[in-house]
Amino acid sequence: MRLTPREKAEKALAAVFDPVDVIGRAVMGDLWKTLCESIQDAVALSLLLQIPSLIGRWILGKEFSGFDACMHENPFGVNRYACFIIVASDFCLWIVLAGRVISRFLADLNQLLAKKGGGRAGNP
Repeated sequence: MRLTPREKAEKALAAVFDPVDVIGRAVMGDLWKTLCESIQDAVALSLLLQIPSLIGRWILGKEFSGFDACMHENPFGVNRYACFIIVASDFCLWIVLAGRVISRFLADLNQLLAKKGGGRAGNP
């Protein structure tokens, strides 16, 4: 039976990640799952951060890296307003990414303090 390219890729990734998973669980315990979830979130959100720039590049044929780049566009043209929308959406996605990272860090810190302090964390 011949394997499809997808099945070959899945087998190759499993061959790499299974030993890494075993070592990670042995070394870090419960924190390994949290680390893996954080890495998955970071990868997914970083890919999301590329979407507005790709839309600008594909549709308008221009690269908008910041609000200063928008000021060089024609004030009456569509590109200037598209630039502002693309840069603002990049900024909003960064806010979401930072919020997720900070909230996960605080939740994990609270759990760690609760385990070490015997359940006293979070009480006034």
